[in-house]
Amino acid sequence: MSTRTFGEPIKRNEDRRLLTGQALFIDDVELPGMLHAAFLRSQVAHARIRKIDVSKALQRPGVVAAYVAGDLGDYWQPGPILVPPPPIEGIVFHERNQVPLAKDKVRHVGEPLVIVIAESRYIAEDALDDIDVELEQLPAVVDLEKGLRAGSALGPANQGQLCCGRGQGGSHHQAAFPV
Repeated sequence: MSTRTFGEPIKRNEDRRLLTGQALFIDDVELPGMLHAAFLRSQVAHARIRKIDVSKALQRPGVVAAYVAGDLGDYWQPGPILVPPPPIEGIVFHERNQVPLAKDKVRHVGEPLVIVIAESRYIAEDALDDIDVELEQLPAVVDLEKGLRAGSALGPANQGQLCCGRGQGGSHHQAAFPV
């Protein structure tokens, strides 16, 4: 029996580079003319977007552009579905695709509102502080059972909060698990 992975230390190729500061990370890459992006994200779970003003951010030296959802035009499209429906017969599956920037409504904490493009990462991040955002906070659903009740905040296209579900037919679970 080999002890190649159990019981003995494994020599790793990357340790010397990591420990001596010689490793190359994506943040270390600098190319001629390269620009950097920073996102302003929602601080609330559910809100109606009243106003986003990026004009002050655009005046900051080194800022190349700042975009909100409306600036994207036809490029503002939901991305590909990241989790395909499972191949289960009789399943109800409501796709929840991610959009690039929130438009009209914020649906979760951290949802991107604005993308700032600048000559450096630091300028892009500093420009986020120059953006004026007005959100009308709406009730948030933070409990799974309450989220499924009638009248709770609805997801996109009024599909409700249930993303995926399948009923079990012909089961005698109550007899199997008496209360």
